[in-house]
Amino acid sequence: MVWHLLTPEYPPDCGGVGDYTAILAAAVAGAGDVVHVWHPCASGAESTAPASAGVTRHELPDRFGRRSRSVLARALSETPGTILVQYVPNAYGLRGGNVPFCRWLFRTRRAGGDVRVMFHEPFFYFGLERPWRNALAVTQRLMATLLIRASSTVYLSTETWFQYLAPFGPVAGASVLPIPATLTIDPPALIVASWRDRVRGNGQVVVGHFGTYGDQVGAELRQVLPAIWRTLPDARVLLIGDGSRAFADRLSPSAPCDASLAATGRLSAVDAAAALRACDVLIAPFPDGVTTRRTSLMAALTSGRAVVTTDGPLTERVWRETDAVALVPVGDAASFAREVKRLADAPALRAALGARGRRVYDERFDLAHTVSALRHAGVAVPVQ
Repeated sequence: MVWHLLTPEYPPDCGGVGDYTAILAAAVAGAGDVVHVWHPCASGAESTAPASAGVTRHELPDRFGRRSRSVLARALSETPGTILVQYVPNAYGLRGGNVPFCRWLFRTRRAGGDVRVMFHEPFFYFGLERPWRNALAVTQRLMATLLIRASSTVYLSTETWFQYLAPFGPVAGASVLPIPATLTIDPPALIVASWRDRVRGNGQVVVGHFGTYGDQVGAELRQVLPAIWRTLPDARVLLIGDGSRAFADRLSPSAPCDASLAATGRLSAVDAAAALRACDVLIAPFPDGVTTRRTSLMAALTSGRAVVTTDGPLTERVWRETDAVALVPVGDAASFAREVKRLADAPALRAALGARGRRVYDERFDLAHTVSALRHAGVAVPVQ
């Protein structure tokens, strides 16, 4: 097969969607297909992203505007193939309202093209806090309608999106493609040992978090971490990932002492995975609950460490049915801290939870399942 992957971002300047697209492109190419990745020019200049065997990367002249659509139309006429859109509505230009791009995909489908859309997120929610966004929420629902009608196959990053998208088109047959970990799955033992020597001290329990420290998760951490220190005064918290140092600087007044808090900054995929394994317990508080679209949670599962996370309105059944993680209600920082302490005080219990999480990841979320579903359209990953 020939694939044209359309993504709003790509390494090295990107977030979770770009990292996901990069590993997906490499895996699909590794299965024997031809892969072209199309993305906006990084920071207005030629990117230095590393090449992957079998993957050809193309930088577009704008953010999926008229010039980019002309480039894509020409490329598709010269090299026909399946279009796979990595869709996050507010990342495709026109301030999150790129209706012309969705119409172009619809016309491409009507002309006989194979268009598929992976909904990482569906649309903005309605709300009173920022009423100006409600107009964009309406526009993005129109975009979702166009994309569903344009798609030969719809993919969802979480089963929760079924109920969100059902009013806008036939998604009953959509396949759920959980987002796999974008870090190295099994980093070298020597690098793991090096990180353990670096972060451990005086027998402290090490509580780790991996992420990008954005506003929403950051707000949760600012509630949870002081509660953990009140319950476990000797715990050392290790913040891993891009943005962690700036977040640690803001959080440091809440820490019992300087030794209670450390941050790594942005790390390579190998070092970040090794740093996770240097921890005893990993925390992942999400304001809407844990879901299969969270790459940071998937990275934590691959580490084999016990994970404490939140059960909220978007949380799928798989987390409650498999016991792959310890679940605490959203917004209950005191219960979250008590669960961390329970695991910190019971090495055998946290080892069993960590092993169960890794087993569930391998069985249900590993990238190989996604590649198989894409190459055999309509075959869903076993999330239920």
